[in-house]
Amino acid sequence: MSLDEAKADDKVETLNEIIVAIDPKIESMTTDLVLDVQEGPQGKGLVLHGMKDSDCC
Repeated sequence: MSLDEAKADDKVETLNEIIVAIDPKIESMTTDLVLDVQEGPQGKGLVLHGMKDSDCC
């Protein structure tokens, strides 16, 4: 996961008023994911919930 500009072949959607670019190679792995913000020892950070171990890219 990165916070970059969308590439030409990315699928771009607006989810909850947030523009998200998804690489088509991993789009099938994102259907059940939830993006969240959590507080940890290093401060706040983005976390993906619902990713299966076998889906790691």
